[in-house]
Amino acid sequence: MNDLTKEIESIKALQATLQARLDADQEILQQLAKRLWAQQESEKAKLSRELHDGVGQLLTGLTRRLQALSSSSPEIEALHNIAEMALNDVRQLSRLMSPTILDDLGLKPALNWLCRNLLSDEDINYHTDITLPSDLPKDISTLLFRIAQETLVNAIKHSEATDLTLTISYHHHVVRLDILDNGVGFDSKTIEPGIGLSSIRDRAEAFNAMLEIDAAIGKGTRTTVTVPV
Repeated sequence: MNDLTKEIESIKALQATLQARLDADQEILQQLAKRLWAQQESEKAKLSRELHDGVGQLLTGLTRRLQALSSSSPEIEALHNIAEMALNDVRQLSRLMSPTILDDLGLKPALNWLCRNLLSDEDINYHTDITLPSDLPKDISTLLFRIAQETLVNAIKHSEATDLTLTISYHHHVVRLDILDNGVGFDSKTIEPGIGLSSIRDRAEAFNAMLEIDAAIGKGTRTTVTVPV
């Protein structure tokens, strides 16, 4: 073996070593990101319980007291109605922060509940078609739920859509989430990603998932996430 061949082999070995280190570092970063998201979910669950058991209980007591007094005064009845709305908002926020239905019944019922809660009061017709394995890991379920939640909120705020479809399919150990709306769309080259979109991208990357957002002005938006299981 001549000197040039030895040098080439040495360079190849060094490249292989560096690639192995990069792969190991990437794996470590992904695990750290997963633990970060898990910690955030734990904090959300804690705050959800505090809202429910603290502010929620106080508002419940207030609404009951105002209801008992409401027959004596139109002003008190109006205050009772405001307190009821505040209580409902707190309950809704608590559920969205930590949806127990996701743990109790699984991702499919949780997504149907999410669509119903977010879209029923909007001028948006929606359809869901969800096919999932029965043993989908909890962290993947949470990932897909949070991405769907953020995407639906963005659609409500910005899309002006009248129709929206959410589908999940499962083939060959890969889960695919698609959310398609017929809204105004946007030009991805000129839009600066906000906190919500950045969070979606970070979550997808942590779970080795592929995120694609296909949008064009006047042609709606399709958000697609594929994640290996």
